[in-house]
Amino acid sequence: MIYSLLLFIVLGASPPDSPAKVIDRLELTDGSVIIGTLRQLEKGVYTIDVEAVGSIQIPAARVTAAEVSGAPTLVTDAGESLSGPLQLTEASWLVRNALGERTISNTHVVAINPTPVAPPTSTQKATITLNGTRTSGNTSTTSASMNMDYTFRYLTHRFNSKLHWAYGEDEEVISKRTTGAELKYDFFPREGWYLYTNFSARNDRFSDLSLRTTAGIGAGIQLLDSAEITWSQESGISALNEDFISALDEATNTLRVAGDIQWSIGKQWIEVFHDHTLFISLDDPSNILAEGRLGLRTRIIGGLSLNSQINIRHDSEPPPGIEQDDIEILLGLGYSTSF
Repeated sequence: MIYSLLLFIVLGASPPDSPAKVIDRLELTDGSVIIGTLRQLEKGVYTIDVEAVGSIQIPAARVTAAEVSGAPTLVTDAGESLSGPLQLTEASWLVRNALGERTISNTHVVAINPTPVAPPTSTQKATITLNGTRTSGNTSTTSASMNMDYTFRYLTHRFNSKLHWAYGEDEEVISKRTTGAELKYDFFPREGWYLYTNFSARNDRFSDLSLRTTAGIGAGIQLLDSAEITWSQESGISALNEDFISALDEATNTLRVAGDIQWSIGKQWIEVFHDHTLFISLDDPSNILAEGRLGLRTRIIGGLSLNSQINIRHDSEPPPGIEQDDIEILLGLGYSTSF
């Protein structure tokens, strides 16, 4: 009866000769009718603006019929958005627009004119993977490796960092020790492409490498960028310096070509990832330095996952006595979090 009283007040306050207006109607379970402008239906509550009264809210369970004029947007539980005049009768919504008429059960309608969701101004993602083995008895070996990735995106800015560490012993003699890191900053002048600057460093005593550093600039294309899949390709110019333990040091300018893809499948239960970087000498294009990762993360619970991964590094002109390729096959645990 309260809603009937509101309606009486509204009609009584209107001059008898006022021009006709396009209005929306809500019919309630007690037989009363609310006339006004429907703002939205959200979280099971109708919000309607009533002249001379203001905005009022009515539980959806109390509404038995409705007519909404104009071009409101109706959203279903399947994610569909339909625009056009709406009519609710007998627990079904009728939508009319240029495409024709569509009837939708009221149980499948989640909102009308929902509040726009503002995209986050920043996103962060951190991933760490640990892999290790230990044997004793007839053989005594130890191996361990760690990979860390961190990405921070704020509007037109993106920061990426990577860290890799590996260690191994065979019969208590160190057989592997390498550390690598990379920092990269991306700036997006427009959506879909970016400018970047990056720096990387690596040492590997068993590859006669005391320190390798690269620093460069370039541009990239963001081919895909969604919650399920991201894919970027980039190229630029990098200065490469290599300090060797025994061999002669080298320095050259290179063409840097890189790519990165991450694909989440099945509501993020499985994640496939790959990245690669090539440095091609501008003085001698046959002199190529390349590294890449290919892996699969299978979520166990929460952010914890089983991680399988292959790391590959290639040097077409290594120091004397050093192999061209280094391959690591890793199986371990990983943890990822986004915030």
